[in-house]
Amino acid sequence: MHNLARKYKILWLHGPAGVGKSAILQTIAETASGAATSILGATLFFSRPNSRDDPKCVFITIAYRLAVRYPLYRQYIVGLLTIDPQLVEKSLAEQFKTFIVQPFGVKKLLAEHHDTVLILLDGLDECNGEEAQCEIIHLIGRFVLQYPTSPLIWLIASRPEPHIQDTFSEGELQRAYGQMRVRVDSDQGRRDVEKYLRDKFTDIRKKHRRSIPSSLQQWPSKSDLSTIATRSSGLFIFPSTLIRFIGDTAYADPISRLKIVLEVIEPTSSSDGGHNPFETLDALYTQILSEVPQDVLLTTLRLLVPYVAKIPGSNFVESCNWSGLTQGHAYSALQRLHCVLDVPEPQYASRQKLRAFHASFYDYLLSPSRSGVFHVMVPEVIQYHHLRRIRILLESHSVGQLLIAQALELDTDGTCRNVRY
Repeated sequence: MHNLARKYKILWLHGPAGVGKSAILQTIAETASGAATSILGATLFFSRPNSRDDPKCVFITIAYRLAVRYPLYRQYIVGLLTIDPQLVEKSLAEQFKTFIVQPFGVKKLLAEHHDTVLILLDGLDECNGEEAQCEIIHLIGRFVLQYPTSPLIWLIASRPEPHIQDTFSEGELQRAYGQMRVRVDSDQGRRDVEKYLRDKFTDIRKKHRRSIPSSLQQWPSKSDLSTIATRSSGLFIFPSTLIRFIGDTAYADPISRLKIVLEVIEPTSSSDGGHNPFETLDALYTQILSEVPQDVLLTTLRLLVPYVAKIPGSNFVESCNWSGLTQGHAYSALQRLHCVLDVPEPQYASRQKLRAFHASFYDYLLSPSRSGVFHVMVPEVIQYHHLRRIRILLESHSVGQLLIAQALELDTDGTCRNVRY
C-alpha cells in the first residue's frame, strides 16, 4: 500500500466465508487511520445481516467519507450538490463518474497533496445483486487503467464467487489488479485461532468463576484446545460461534457446553485439504438448532424465513406481526439461538431487525444439503408465510375480497385448499 512503485492499484483479497477477511481489513483500517500520515481515505463494510448491502449507496458512502477526510474534495462535493442535489439519485455509473472519475481522474484534485489514497471495500459479495457487484468491479477497474496517475488505490475483499472471479478475469481488467488468497487452514490461521481461543476461554473463566471449580487448574485442556483449533480449519467464524455457545449466560455451565461441542466436532473429519471446510461449522450450527425444543422449532424456522430469504423491510416487531406471533412466542422461539443471532431487546424491536452474527448461518439454513431438517425453505414454512400475508390482506381490504378468496379457495382457518391461476 505504501510502495509508490506498486504494479497494481487494485488488490483483491479473497477467501471463503468466516476465514477472517473482514478482520484483516478492519485491522488495516484501524492501523491506517491511527497513523499521523494516514493514507486511508474511505472504508465501506458490506453486511447482509446488517442491511448494509444497497449498491446505490456505495459511491455515495465513499464520497461522504472522502469529503470528511479531505477539505479540497469536500468543497468540490458541496459545490456539486448545491447545484444538483439529485446527483445522489443517479445510476451507479453516473455516481462513479461524478464522485470519482471527475475529481480524481480528470481534475486531479488531490494529486499535488497526496501520493496515495486508500479505499477499502469489504464483503463485496454481500452487496445486493450479482450484476451490481460486477458493475462495481468494472467501474473501478476501468478507472485505474484509464487514469494510472490517480492517487486512489483499492483493496477489495470478497468470497471467490464465480461471477466475481469471471469479472476480474475479463479482458483488460486482468491488467488492473493483483490478488491475495486467505487460505483455509493455513499455519498462520491456526495459530491465530489458538490465540483467540486462549484469550476467550480466559474471559469465560472469569465470567463464570462460580461454575468452574478452582481445582480445575487448566480448562480447557491442551488437547481440547488443539482439537477445536484443528477442527476450525482456519475459519474464524467457527471459534467465535463456539465461544458464544459455551459462554452463553442463559446456561451458565461452560464445562458442560464445551463437552457438547467436543462430542459434536469429534466425528467430523480432520483437515486433509480435501474436505468441506464448513463441515465442522455446520455440525456446530446443527447442534445449536437441535437444542431448540421440538414444540417451538417450526415457529423458530418461520420467524427466520423473512431474514434468510431477504424479504424487504420488516423490523423485528413487524416480522412477528406478519407471522402472527406474540412477543412471548417470538422471544421463546429464539431463546436457544443467541449464540448465532443478535436478537433485538423488546424496547428496540420496533426499530431493529433480527440479525445473524455472520452471513454463513443464513447460508447454512438456505442449503438443504448442509442444514437437513433445519432447512428453512421447506414448502410448509413457505406456505405458512404466504397464507399469513394473504389472510392479513383479506382482513385489511374489502375490495376484491370475495374474488381473492374464491381464487384461493381459503378455508375458514386460512388453509389453502387449491390455487387457480
